[in-house]
Amino acid sequence: MSSAELAVVPTSSRAKMPRTWKFFGTALWGALAFLAMSAGQLIAILIAVNLNGAGGINEQSIKAVAGHGAVVAGSVLLGLPAALTVLWLATRLARRSFASYLALRRPLAKEIVFGLAASAVLLVALDVIAWFAGYPLSPDFALDSVRSARDSGTVWLVMLGFCVGAPIAEEFIFRGFVFRGWSATFLGPVGAIGLSSALFAVIHQQYDWFYIAGIFLIGALFGYLRYRFGSTWLTVITHAFYNLMAGLQALWLIN
Repeated sequence: MSSAELAVVPTSSRAKMPRTWKFFGTALWGALAFLAMSAGQLIAILIAVNLNGAGGINEQSIKAVAGHGAVVAGSVLLGLPAALTVLWLATRLARRSFASYLALRRPLAKEIVFGLAASAVLLVALDVIAWFAGYPLSPDFALDSVRSARDSGTVWLVMLGFCVGAPIAEEFIFRGFVFRGWSATFLGPVGAIGLSSALFAVIHQQYDWFYIAGIFLIGALFGYLRYRFGSTWLTVITHAFYNLMAGLQALWLIN
């Protein structure tokens, strides 16, 4: 709508026009979604501590269960609805459709093939870099999670959390909501990809800097796919594929 057209729209009507959250609004709602997800994850860990009966809730009892694969997966799945609720509220307050705001468009087959191929190439490249740099192909956190899940017969739960819960929650927040808002600001699409990928990497504090740097590159790839094809479901699929391959690799390495 042009400025001339906007001038003849009544003020009451302008107030009801759909909007896009800009830099600070996007940052605030994105942070709230992440905090809601983290709160859900913490609840799952506290439930696990209580079921474990490790002498009450304290730092030691939390550490005793927090690294177990089933607990990690359960916390991810429990945090998912909390994050989605916050994002839904943000889009409703913006008077926008949840699906359109987060670009929940079903991707074409050729787009999926491109995304999976790009993810596979990056996975192999990161493995080669890790091998030359003297780092394990899978970080200790992933190996410990998968090993504990294998020993307890809950590998299926880990795969569900890593390949469904985590991709949906993280992609809806970073490539869906955050990219939408920040790409419409002074950052532009490239800046939005870079900054959202940096935040995406930083939240993975269970890994050391080498793997965090790799996660930044993964986030940048997902951001590019979101920008090029305009579908967050595509990045969910590629994220799920990447986590599946990483999980299977960790399972193979512990055998």
